[in-house]
Amino acid sequence: MYYDLIASLPHLPHFLSAEHCPITPLRLRQRLGLLRPGDAELLQRVWPLVQWRGDGLAIESDHVITERYRQLVESPVPGPLRGYLDYRMTQQTLLAALRRKQAAMGPPATALFADSSSPIHQISRNWEKPDFGLANVYPWLTGASDQLASGDALGLEQTMVELNWRWLSRMADQSVFGFAAVVAFVFKWDLLRSWLANDSAEAKQRFQKLIDRVTHVAD
Repeated sequence: MYYDLIASLPHLPHFLSAEHCPITPLRLRQRLGLLRPGDAELLQRVWPLVQWRGDGLAIESDHVITERYRQLVESPVPGPLRGYLDYRMTQQTLLAALRRKQAAMGPPATALFADSSSPIHQISRNWEKPDFGLANVYPWLTGASDQLASGDALGLEQTMVELNWRWLSRMADQSVFGFAAVVAFVFKWDLLRSWLANDSAEAKQRFQKLIDRVTHVAD
């Protein structure tokens, strides 16, 4: 348990109402120095895969990203963290599939960022169906599809940030002083910092790069 670490972290306001980030990167790194070595190493392995702006991915190839994910899911990862990792990777795969469909491309060969039991593997079988027949499992798909079609990059980013913010809030609530709560804070802080630095042009460029990257991996 991380009572002292959690107690040292400031409250994070909801990203839509925040005017500034309440803790600097330097201060956050200092606080994270209280993590046990194994937890600190695991956080450093996962963070580049889910970091919102993708700064940790920019210098790495798609194959390196995919291999990192594969290695992570084949190693012991706490349930809440594994759940969020799969959640983010699934979102990226679905966004890539929507982009391919909008561009009149065929379905991806495989769903690289989901385990074999995930409904995401229905994409190829249900390519011609609206939202791949998965809107009941992923209700955000319909709105995301409309935002992609209209070029509303900032609206799409807000939708995705909100979904991840809610997931991470639930994750923290389930482990108030545990490692999962620390992870949730770090990732929400990353979402908040990215949102505050946002503008529509950057959002459009970032999402295009993200979608194109996953699209190319899936070929």
